[in-house]
Amino acid sequence: MQKKTTGKAEGSPRWMTQCDVIRYNLKIPEDMKKKLKREAQQKGLDMSSYICGVLSGDIRRSEK
Repeated sequence: MQKKTTGKAEGSPRWMTQCDVIRYNLKIPEDMKKKLKREAQQKGLDMSSYICGVLSGDIRRSEK
């Protein structure tokens, strides 16, 4: 008798994305954390979403 499979779709998102892994492994200096948190609040995002947006290229930071 054959085993039944769940038929998982190829390429479906997993519980943790590549961006999540990168974000949790980042060593961000405290002054940079404060700056990123301030920028995220100005855009109405939480810090983790903002960092993922910056890493994926969806959000561009202003160059100073």
